[in-house]
Amino acid sequence: MDFKKFRGIVLVCISLLVLIYAGFFVVNRQADSHNGREIRTETAMYGQVSDSLQAQGFAIREESVINQNYSGVLNYRVANGTRVSKGGVIAEVYLSESDAAAKNKMDRLDREIESLSALSQPIDYYASTPAAIGSQIYGDLGDVLTHLQKNNFSGVADIKEDLLKSLSRKQVIAGDESTEDYAQRVSELKLEREQLAARSGQAVGSLEAPEAGYFIGSTDGFENVMDVDDVKDITPAKVEELLAMKQGAGNQSAVGKICLDFKWYLVCNLDDTSMIKFEGVEDVSLDVPFASAETIPARVIEKTNRDPETGKTAVVLECTYMDADIATVRNEAVQINVKNYEGVLVNEKALRFCDVEYTQTDGEGNETTRVQENVKGVYVLYGERLEFVQVFTEKNVNGYAVCKTQLNEEEEAMLVTERTVQLYDEVVVGGTDLYDGKIVH
Repeated sequence: MDFKKFRGIVLVCISLLVLIYAGFFVVNRQADSHNGREIRTETAMYGQVSDSLQAQGFAIREESVINQNYSGVLNYRVANGTRVSKGGVIAEVYLSESDAAAKNKMDRLDREIESLSALSQPIDYYASTPAAIGSQIYGDLGDVLTHLQKNNFSGVADIKEDLLKSLSRKQVIAGDESTEDYAQRVSELKLEREQLAARSGQAVGSLEAPEAGYFIGSTDGFENVMDVDDVKDITPAKVEELLAMKQGAGNQSAVGKICLDFKWYLVCNLDDTSMIKFEGVEDVSLDVPFASAETIPARVIEKTNRDPETGKTAVVLECTYMDADIATVRNEAVQINVKNYEGVLVNEKALRFCDVEYTQTDGEGNETTRVQENVKGVYVLYGERLEFVQVFTEKNVNGYAVCKTQLNEEEEAMLVTERTVQLYDEVVVGGTDLYDGKIVH
């Protein structure tokens, strides 16, 4: 037979086989769809969700504005949110910007000298093993990643020195560097500091904290708009008045302020629908996305001041957490996390109510077949078979039901299916003609 003819016959046969397979696939898909076998599933995963709501909040603190006269350039010695004692130095006064900058540079040199001095001394190799130093490095790196994920860049700066010190110590232990190298570096830094101190001016004055508390290096003009002693009696109308106040330039002559108490308050107005979530709730947490990366613990101390005309209730939240970012919070959009729920998350689309036939056995071993109507559950794909399992949900949040996997005695007694939903179950979220025991290819 001619080779070209043979090749043509082979190609025709292959084409026919492809067409036959395609036709069979289409017919099979149509049959599956017609029989309800085309289903969609989602894997049940464990997670934590927060029942939260959004609000506009106004921060009220007991604050004392620091008005002190000085002549020169102010160089702050404490950061925002730092606890200070009465009479403690919060800033130094210099004659020029260059003198203030020189002081800051000398402080940085002092910290570097202190850090490197430890490396310039002989190392106890029994106490400083490569494995121990490696653990410190990985721990510091983990802390860095955690702070970066939370956008807490000030936290990264705090642990930078520890990380660099651990890396340098590992270099010494490995023999890549010697203590003599660091001793030489310390000598150079000390010489640089001495030269810097010789050609720069000293502080000509200082400013002290008039009260003990948390220092904040700026003012916003809202320091005395409301007495903290009156916060529990605040009305929805007063909250609206505070939220409507325009942001000013603050006191330009002030050098900062002192937050006198570690407690501060956030007030906001909520409607009746939102207030339902606060029933029986005392402890909540706050997220202030545009001001702080931290989640702030808070306590509900007032939620009864309701205006019947507007349907708004003034809610007062007491906070005891303070840092540099939170110290500047005033009129901010906040997310109030009322309650956290943990469990297996199941798409709400998967929830169904079915009548379940089950067998009940009495104390004498007699079996009785019963039917429980409107049992809440989901269909789970187990191999090629659908199984209806009862679920016990705590809360529906953001389109997902939080389901229990460990049942108490009362729930065990109410269970009428073989089991409840479990982690990694393939839960059916879409499909037709579903029933318990159905075979799905």
